Amino acid sequence: MTSKMTLKKKACVIMKKNTIILFNPMPVEHPVAILNKMTTSLQVPLINVPLSLLALARMVRGEYDVKIINAVVDSDYRQMILDACDDALCLAVSSMTCYQIRDGIEVCKAVKKNNPSLPVIWGGYHPSTEPVQTLNNPYIDIVIRGQGELIFKEVVNTLSKNGSLNGIKGISFKKEGKIIENPPQEFSSLDYFPPIPYDMIDVEKHVKGYKFAKRCIDYYASQGCAAGCNFCSEPLFCGRRWSGLAPETVVFELEYLAKTYNIDTFMIRDSDFFINIPRLKKICDLLIEKNMSIRLTSVNGRMEQLWRVGDDVWGHFRKAGIYEIFFGFESGHQDALDAMNKGAKTDQIKICVDKCIQHDIDLRGSFMVGIPGMDAKEEMIRTFEEINSIISGFGKIGKLEHMDILLSFFTPYPHTKLYDASTRNGMKPLETLEDWGDFDQFDFKAPWYPQEYFDLVKEFRAGMPMNSACDYREWCRFYERIAQRVRGLRSQV
Repeated sequence: MTSKMTLKKKACVIMKKNTIILFNPMPVEHPVAILNKMTTSLQVPLINVPLSLLALARMVRGEYDVKIINAVVDSDYRQMILDACDDALCLAVSSMTCYQIRDGIEVCKAVKKNNPSLPVIWGGYHPSTEPVQTLNNPYIDIVIRGQGELIFKEVVNTLSKNGSLNGIKGISFKKEGKIIENPPQEFSSLDYFPPIPYDMIDVEKHVKGYKFAKRCIDYYASQGCAAGCNFCSEPLFCGRRWSGLAPETVVFELEYLAKTYNIDTFMIRDSDFFINIPRLKKICDLLIEKNMSIRLTSVNGRMEQLWRVGDDVWGHFRKAGIYEIFFGFESGHQDALDAMNKGAKTDQIKICVDKCIQHDIDLRGSFMVGIPGMDAKEEMIRTFEEINSIISGFGKIGKLEHMDILLSFFTPYPHTKLYDASTRNGMKPLETLEDWGDFDQFDFKAPWYPQEYFDLVKEFRAGMPMNSACDYREWCRFYERIAQRVRGLRSQV
């Protein structure tokens, strides 16, 4: 009788260890976001579909009980995780270089206090670029580097069998007090994976309004980026490789999601949606043929590619439902663009803006100031001029609500070339994972950037129409006052 009871208990334990917890920490310390006052929608929405977690979940959903916990929609996420961990096989955390690190560490600390032997896995942009530093944290056991789908599945299957992690490519892990770094995993074609399983989350919690849309959710049609920008973590994460879904798959998925969840707009999360123009034209052909009346917004494009695309193709974009393009213009100062390795020219900014206006496509543009080694005054003047030119282009035709400008301060991400330049210009190296958790990804105050410049940029940003709701005439008066003050500053290099 005792022997039978023991066997039942062992079987119960095995069944209990079938749960995998996937966690997306809070990206900012407080639940705030930048509001576009011209459209009353969020410029930087916090409520995003946890696509990175769903990408992992699709690989193991048939074999394990997967619980996805997203801090931005699950208000009691910490207790949810603690409750689920008692019977879990592992906890996996996805993190970028921001407050997500701090929040993730605090949750993992609490988890390890209750369940010290539970394997904790981290992945995403930051752990991929700083695996050793990440593993130096006492609450983290395994790091998955780069594209994680196949790696995660192998790790989970190995953990479920109490097997060895030694032969798994693409991971770093702790073993007997030492950190082991296995060789990298090859980048796989996106068509190799199952579809993103939106049914594994409460989609209604993730539907948002955006500009002129009522029901918008996130979607991606490709992974990776072929560019090599010196400020960006993406080249380190994906090795400058890119893979896109087949056009037929993209349109099928968009149609299915639109009908299933009554979606009218998709916020496209690709790092470079326009990298393959023939493929994109095929996607547009199929969307036009389907006539689904859906909108694609915040579609990421590079000005060095799109400035040379013909008007017939731009018209095709708009007809297919591309209502907004997001350009990483980054700077109006050519020296800064060159330091970033953007491969772009400042005169391409106006060409792309004019094409958006001509083809009735909304524009989102991002700029930054504070690149190390630049003439800070010249950088500010040229960038303010370009931003004013964009605002004027839309303001003169009464369409200020059809453009957004995001202006931030340069943020040095780990192991990028401009991070090295930052340490040479006086920034203290960040030596622990916790240090990165306190990093301000929007308003980083660089030691080489003068306080009066920093304050003036923030004042300029607050006065832009999308942030202040001023009309075009008010903007012109504001800009002239700011421009005079900038010209009166002393040059800083």
